[in-house]
Amino acid sequence: MLGLLLATALAAPSAFDHAYAKLDAFYEGAVTPQGVDYTVLGSRRTLLEGALSEIAQADTAGFDDAQKLALVVNAYNAYTVQLILDHPGVRSIRDLDGGNPWKKRTFRVAGQDLTLDQMEHEHARKLADGRVHAVINCASRGCPPLPPDPLVPQGLDAQLDAAARRWVGANAYGVVSGTLFLSRIFEWYAPDFVRWRTDDVPGADDRQDAALGFLRAFGLERIPAHQDVAWRAYDWSLNAAPAR
Repeated sequence: MLGLLLATALAAPSAFDHAYAKLDAFYEGAVTPQGVDYTVLGSRRTLLEGALSEIAQADTAGFDDAQKLALVVNAYNAYTVQLILDHPGVRSIRDLDGGNPWKKRTFRVAGQDLTLDQMEHEHARKLADGRVHAVINCASRGCPPLPPDPLVPQGLDAQLDAAARRWVGANAYGVVSGTLFLSRIFEWYAPDFVRWRTDDVPGADDRQDAALGFLRAFGLERIPAHQDVAWRAYDWSLNAAPAR
């Protein structure tokens, strides 16, 4: 009987690490507001491979929505970093796969083969509001900053708020010669930001109005009077930290 119990225990799957300890150690100190230190991350491939192995084999049958969201966001970001590490010297993620690695490659997540687009649009965006875009990073300077820590289910709402504030403080908008330029993420994914619409910005269309409402909610104190509003050109250059 004891032997049977031991055999059963050994065969039982280990609990999934919702703290993402390996991924946390992988990112530690290498992801900053200045960008991603891919050289440091390249020296930690063993940690990344361990984290992605856990993500690939996760059994989500008992996962709640917060756990599912953390899993798919962490998968998206970690696989994107892996993609850059696999192509040292690349200047833009769009230099890969004819400019569209989001549709042309699949990655293992919880036993499924998913593209990056599927992770984002079929999973992550269905589990959160527009703040989810602040935690998804496509290895480009135009993206919201890569979070310095993996997303975890506990305290998820506060993490999304913090990421939204970080994005607003980084590159969600810019002011040039009297024009306020908004990230095109607000244009491309306008339905995700509808909750922040205020309809109180003269001259702004619905998408711009929602974007401005989001900016005010997460750090931009006021919109200057008579400010022209436009969409910002997206910067697809690699989000690498400056060389030391």
